[in-house]
Amino acid sequence: MTLTIMLNLAALAISLTALVISLLLTLRQIRLASGKIHLPVILESFKETRDARWFEAQEYVLTELTKEHEPTCGHRGLPEQARAHVDTIGLFFDDLGKLIAHGMIDQSLVIGGYGLNIVRLWDAISPYVYTERRAHGLHFWVYFEDLAARTAATHPEVVYTKLGMRSRPPRRKPDAAEPAV
Repeated sequence: MTLTIMLNLAALAISLTALVISLLLTLRQIRLASGKIHLPVILESFKETRDARWFEAQEYVLTELTKEHEPTCGHRGLPEQARAHVDTIGLFFDDLGKLIAHGMIDQSLVIGGYGLNIVRLWDAISPYVYTERRAHGLHFWVYFEDLAARTAATHPEVVYTKLGMRSRPPRRKPDAAEPAV
């Protein structure tokens, strides 16, 4: 091999290495920028579930809904107040499910944050949803259902372990004085 060919091959190798590094850095920047774009949506979602109406709706769905109304009435057959509570839960998790299904946010963020409550709430609402689907041929709240299935398949403990979450149990009685350092 001549010196010219060796220099050309070395230049080609350096160029290809630079190209690969540029591509990797570009992909990293895109991923970081994408996260920043979705951050307001995620924070707004978290904010919604800290509202008193959310807790009221959740409590109603988990404890009163099936006692007060037969699933055969479907979603549309629920009285206004009951339907409002169901919608608060259903619409929220259906929207989060859309973001997950379309790859906009990582499912571990939602599963880690809301845990098996997603499954419990879906289980309470699903008979009404299925009645609605049968009666009207709709794909009603399919994203919520998918989110519940994903959550049931990926227990929150798996998410916590994958993230390397740690615990710190209490080391002293709450009334005990803090030792001097």
